[in-house]
Amino acid sequence: MIASRTEHRGKAAEKALAKAGDVQWHGVDVADAKSVARLLDALMQRHGRLDYAFNNGGSGGRGAAIGTMTEEAWRKTIDGYLTSAFLCMTAELRVISKSGAIVNNASVDGLRGYPFPGGAAYSAAKHGVIGLTRSAALECAQSGPRICAICPGWVDTPPVANLIKRDKAAADAIVKQTPRGRIGDPDEIAAAVLWLCTASFAVGTVLAIDGGYMA
Repeated sequence: MIASRTEHRGKAAEKALAKAGDVQWHGVDVADAKSVARLLDALMQRHGRLDYAFNNGGSGGRGAAIGTMTEEAWRKTIDGYLTSAFLCMTAELRVISKSGAIVNNASVDGLRGYPFPGGAAYSAAKHGVIGLTRSAALECAQSGPRICAICPGWVDTPPVANLIKRDKAAADAIVKQTPRGRIGDPDEIAAAVLWLCTASFAVGTVLAIDGGYMA
């Protein structure tokens, strides 16, 4: 099941994955507890169980230097990237199989400060996702499910592609920061998520998938 706010992108993903089996998109605001609860209700009604969850939703306020950032932008970013992970996890933990796994999407920006001005709130939120993941993983370590996180580096997603297109200096800096010499592909991140879903001794693991960025 795929959850997102944007219908045309959700439907496109649903269509692209249709050959893999029973795929369904639901319109969900992951920063709203009632919206998340409706998703889990729909999932349980259709499938009767949840084995694996990947919490990858997020949205933020307008980036700004920390001294000029508005409270509204700060709260929107924290809610979009951190509160959303908390709301999804609490809903998932009520129904997920004890042998299952939850993987949260953090970021290399949760392991160090944001490299450009304007990303302090995002970095703070991703640091929070890592702390939330590790704490929840310890709570569930013996009874299950397993809870882990991935920390992607720069990946070829629409926001990153747009940044690279409009700011050559940023594009050069991004590639220079990555020892691999290129940004990542979404499929490379998906492979890491799938591995954590089946790595039965991975508990509280925070896995950097970053082309050597944090090395």
